[in-house]
Amino acid sequence: MDVLGISFGIDTSAALLRDGVTVAAALQERFSRIKHDRSWPAQAIAYCLAAGDTSIDRVDAVAFFWNPALHLDFAHPGRASAYGHHGDFLHMVPAQLLGAFRPPSGDLASPHTTQIVHLDGRAPLTIHHVTHHRCHAAVAYWPSPFDDAAVLTVDGFGERVSTTIGAWRSGVYEEHDTVRVPQSLGSFYAALTAHLGFRPNNGEGKVMGLAPYGDDRYLARFRALLGTVEGGDAEQPFELDLRCFEHYLDTPARVSARFLGEFGPPRRPDEEPTEHHMALAWATQAVTEEAILGLAKRAHHKTGLPNLVMAGGVAMNSVANGRLEREGPFDRVWVQPSSGDGGTAVGAALWAHHVIQGGTNRHRWTTDRWGPAFDDDACRDALRRGGWRWTEPDDVIADTAQALADGELVGWFQGRAELGARALGGRSILADPRPTENKDVLNARVKFREGFRPFAPSVTVEAAADFFDLPTGCTVPWMQKVHPVRADRRSRLGAITHVDGTARLQTVDAAGAPRYHALIAAFGELTGVPVLLNTSFNVRGEPMVLTPDDAIRCWATTGLDRLVLGSCVLKKP
Repeated sequence: MDVLGISFGIDTSAALLRDGVTVAAALQERFSRIKHDRSWPAQAIAYCLAAGDTSIDRVDAVAFFWNPALHLDFAHPGRASAYGHHGDFLHMVPAQLLGAFRPPSGDLASPHTTQIVHLDGRAPLTIHHVTHHRCHAAVAYWPSPFDDAAVLTVDGFGERVSTTIGAWRSGVYEEHDTVRVPQSLGSFYAALTAHLGFRPNNGEGKVMGLAPYGDDRYLARFRALLGTVEGGDAEQPFELDLRCFEHYLDTPARVSARFLGEFGPPRRPDEEPTEHHMALAWATQAVTEEAILGLAKRAHHKTGLPNLVMAGGVAMNSVANGRLEREGPFDRVWVQPSSGDGGTAVGAALWAHHVIQGGTNRHRWTTDRWGPAFDDDACRDALRRGGWRWTEPDDVIADTAQALADGELVGWFQGRAELGARALGGRSILADPRPTENKDVLNARVKFREGFRPFAPSVTVEAAADFFDLPTGCTVPWMQKVHPVRADRRSRLGAITHVDGTARLQTVDAAGAPRYHALIAAFGELTGVPVLLNTSFNVRGEPMVLTPDDAIRCWATTGLDRLVLGSCVLKKP
């Protein structure tokens, strides 16, 4: 049974499930080279179908990440009694029919809507429109290691909801609480992202990176704006003061005149952040963490379960996730590596397979790398087309480890591409994590981005506790949590230790990423530090590279010293 999942909005994507197993999944931006591409994911769909050796004519069902039934405009006195155009029937007929089922509260509960489309020349096509936060809940749970888990989904909005608290028990979903827009933690963070001069739904990570440079001068006021308390409140995790925001109005502004009168005008994108801007970022991050802790406490109280799974755009806040793991009520916290809307294509397909179709085959993820792979022959063809000269060392792992120990900046292109936003050893830029100056060198020579932006470490899972302060038994395979660097190790990890002594780490094991693990271990044998600086293989404003041609272009136009393309090594004079 093949299910094609589709997400079409921010970070459009596609995924193919076969009998519940993820075959392929990819973001459209990796093919189009337009970051956060919102266009129809035609190339991502084509890739997934090709990876599964199938076609759109042969898939059994299509699952979509949005449920239009929740947007139907029910008949009311303000509507005209006659249709203005024949096309109105497509919208109004189901609206009138579903109106009969509308409860007194006015809400129409609908986890999914299913269409059967009859097409000449093929069997009827089934299309499942799955409610957005159910997609997040499905992709948070089914790939996780837990049989039973509380689930928390938090984003800007999906249909009319911004947050859900629920539970999965032996594959059955229960929803306990929802938060409806305009109350939205994701919209709050996006509004402050825009106010701080970054692009909302894109630059939230910059706010997170800027925050540790600030101070708490605005903390009390921001607690009032978001309605949080220190440590988080299970009874009322957050309540946005809507007088200060306009994200829910039909205006381009996200904050109101009242907010601007108190905190000043927005930062211009070309303006260097001031102490005022840093303090705003600090307060934004601090109250967001308190809201997440409050939501987690509420989820724990409602479900009584020891484990939590998370998804939604706000689950990309790795600083909050790390704090939740250290201070929250749950024994274990599993965060979906593709938490944003790009992961909802997989979530829609999982909901269709398990919930609608009753599928029982479960695929627990050990990797996030579901994109295209290119073998050595494909890499050689790309090098020949460009007229490049390259070498193929007998031991590319040892050769690369030595180059990194010698101070080279390396583009690392291996195997399948990552689905999510984090480079996990498939499409990575690597460097020695020890010299503090490597952070500034990479930001200036390679990434062409703001100097305050930090870099992440990849560490072998065996050595993780020696270099980072982690809860007992904790692993971070997909770089989705921030934890402290051990105080006695910070001087040896200058390039990856953030100003507050933390790092967004990735723990790498031999089973999940054998070649990358071998490289980190080989570097550790040479240096005594089995850790590498790892950042996404791209420059500012572009998606991660996908193909050998993308990788060669990025290497040739930046300050990278070396490109390791499969078994092929390309060096600059």
